[in-house]
Amino acid sequence: MADIRAILAAAGQRIERGALREDPRAFMDALWRQVYDRAPDDLRPYVWSRLADFSAQLGVIEDVVAERSPVRTPPEVFARR
Repeated sequence: MADIRAILAAAGQRIERGALREDPRAFMDALWRQVYDRAPDDLRPYVWSRLADFSAQLGVIEDVVAERSPVRTPPEVFARR
């Protein structure tokens, strides 16, 4: 859990400082795989929220193509209604 929080904190700092050198979509896809896919169930809502915020900051949330989506919908149990 500490590893996931540290990865998210580092990613947030890179985004805020404008230090992102790679394509935002590729960055977010890698981040989703690195943290969300490995997160325990109880941490997934937090991780999903942070990743959605990062995607919005990078401007990749509105023009998402479903099969390449860096913004995955959370499991049904976490979906906001």
